[in-house]
Amino acid sequence: MSKNYWFNSKGGTFILTDPKTGKYWYNQLWNNDGYHAAVSHTGHGLSRYVSEDAKNVDLIQDEQRYLYLRDEENKEIWNIGISPTMIPVGNYRCEHGLEYTRISSEYKGIRGSWFFTVPEKGTYEIWQVTLENTTSQKRTLSVIPSIRFDLGGYTQPTYYHPDTTTNTYFLEELNGIFNWSKNPFQPHERCSGFLAASEKVDYYDGWMEKFHGTPGNAARPDILVNGKNCTNSSATVRERSGVLQNIIELAAGESRTIYYIAGFSTTPETAVIETREALKTAEVVCHSAVERGLRRFGTLRVETPDERINNIMNYWAQKQVSFCMIGKKAVRDNAQITMGLLNTDTVLAERSMRECLSHQFADGHAMLTWSPSIDEHTYSDPPMWLILAVCELIKETGDFTFLNEVIPYFDKGSETVYDHLKRAEKWLTEGVGPHGLPLIRYADWNDALNIPDENAESVFMAMAVAWALNEMASLAHAIKDYQYAEILLGKRKNLINIINRVAWNGDYYVRAFSKYGVVGDKDSPVGGNIYLNPQSWSVLGDVVLPENQEKMFAAVDDMETPYGIPLCKPAYREYYYPVGRMSGMLPGVYENGGVYHHACGFKVMADCKAGRSEEALASIRKMIPDGKDTPSSITTTEPYVFTNCYLLHDSSVFNVVGFSWQTGTSAWALRGFYEGILGLRRTYEGLEVSPVMSKEWQHVTAKRTFRGCTYILEYLNNGSSRVELTVDGEKIQGTILPIFTDGQEHSVTVELK
Repeated sequence: MSKNYWFNSKGGTFILTDPKTGKYWYNQLWNNDGYHAAVSHTGHGLSRYVSEDAKNVDLIQDEQRYLYLRDEENKEIWNIGISPTMIPVGNYRCEHGLEYTRISSEYKGIRGSWFFTVPEKGTYEIWQVTLENTTSQKRTLSVIPSIRFDLGGYTQPTYYHPDTTTNTYFLEELNGIFNWSKNPFQPHERCSGFLAASEKVDYYDGWMEKFHGTPGNAARPDILVNGKNCTNSSATVRERSGVLQNIIELAAGESRTIYYIAGFSTTPETAVIETREALKTAEVVCHSAVERGLRRFGTLRVETPDERINNIMNYWAQKQVSFCMIGKKAVRDNAQITMGLLNTDTVLAERSMRECLSHQFADGHAMLTWSPSIDEHTYSDPPMWLILAVCELIKETGDFTFLNEVIPYFDKGSETVYDHLKRAEKWLTEGVGPHGLPLIRYADWNDALNIPDENAESVFMAMAVAWALNEMASLAHAIKDYQYAEILLGKRKNLINIINRVAWNGDYYVRAFSKYGVVGDKDSPVGGNIYLNPQSWSVLGDVVLPENQEKMFAAVDDMETPYGIPLCKPAYREYYYPVGRMSGMLPGVYENGGVYHHACGFKVMADCKAGRSEEALASIRKMIPDGKDTPSSITTTEPYVFTNCYLLHDSSVFNVVGFSWQTGTSAWALRGFYEGILGLRRTYEGLEVSPVMSKEWQHVTAKRTFRGCTYILEYLNNGSSRVELTVDGEKIQGTILPIFTDGQEHSVTVELK
């Protein structure tokens, strides 16, 4: 059976022709001014504004963004995107582009197109609605855009909320509805919302209950079902809405386009000015959306023999990594995303690291999240991510002066970035338990592994600290801080000795130690006998002894399922107090034995470091959605973005996705492919090319920009691990590419022979 969706690789678009997908398939549209709109394949979704200090305001409540059409002759209603009335339409098509979504369909001679985009500047979205009369008779239609205003999303005192502090009314100069926020606790001035039209509005409703009726709802609004017009209502306290009604006539064969602007502003007067300017450029902004997307997300390119990999690794993985920065404020998350983002956007990556470093405490530890609220718990891993990410940033840019930049601590004082990293290292290496391994504290990378013992030790963190010490020593050596580098290497050697003495069980590494016993060992009677992360990170941290590596990987390979590798195996069958929250989840759900793709990304990097080319490619293929054993018809996930996990619970949800889009899986999958399999690894000296490529791939091409150079690479794979590089027709010594300053593209031939 042929699929009802496909990719247009040339335009970086995904096209869907059947709306029945099992869950909503979203596109994410945003700009650097903080405006973000999530658009589903039916057109509904959220819209919000996130300020520079991560203060979030939601424009739309419960994702209620709809567009209704009504034939004024027979009073029939329908939606271009089918939802929410669910009236069947013909020739349905959704095109998710990098900077736009277009939904189109036909209904009884009316061809409709609903186009969304977010401009490069501004705190609003544009809807371009085009209707064409394909019949031989004149048609009169009502075009009715509808949003339910929210204007919340931020912390407010008790008794303060948008219902009691905002009101809607029709503003003639705006030609739309303005929802004015007077909340004294709003986080910034841009907290009022609006919906405006390019055509004169005939009727409107600012009170959603007047439009829906009682007991009507969005699927059957009383106004439309009964052939009435909007009531020209305003609202406060009740359901505040932006519902506009434009009545238009279309001659036979005629088409008409109306633009709608929805977004945030500060005052009614400002909204009028900004909307008028937006409408002047709306046509150009919509027309240029394809080009903007290709320019924005086209830094990395690849062509392999695997079309699925090409489809997601060209454009969409890059877009997803960049999207993960929107509204996510956590040292662990943002630092990891930064490392993936370095492949495409060093400016945003550097800004992210400044923000992460400013949420480190003077004693060296760092907070997990600071928005929408601060997590007061102390996790063991955030400072480790600071070290890894800053080292990667400097390798990418070659700019060591970043280390001298003075950044404040969250609690007190300021120091250079290099001092921040030193304090992180000190906190990590001094906070150890009875065996001399790092304390797990509230939790480590696995938030759900909450061992109730203040002296519990994390083997995963031991591997991670070993990696961080190695990276920190390399950085210290690069800036000629040789004495400190030697101290770090001494600490690392001691830690590795402890790990291999106490955490190796003869076949693989255990997960943790506590007063309740060992976590992740063979004899656990309740589940969780082996965890994935200590195994993969033993390779990433160069901890595993050479004589043990093959046995360890055999244990990892034994965890495999057709859908990927679970985080632990087997799942805990019931709640087990000594390991905390993860055991309280149903077996096979998320951390409790689900296929957690974020951790699978670690495993891909470990495979590549160990030269396991076939295993690395196999794991990447399982992470990429819509595979042979993970078709989107079962997992329900979008075929163009990575997911956090597949659930391995009972038959009703088996192999169904948890969630997609905002997950660290995207950054690690992108790194695993470009840095691991293609071997495009940043170093302090330049870009190294050390591929770990499957024998089935004989010819691959790629593009990578590094320190202002754009390299066009051609891989010729004869099944060997020995690499020879030819740059612009001349063979070079070694595997590090020369850095050019001419701003031109340079061809690189990578021969594996």
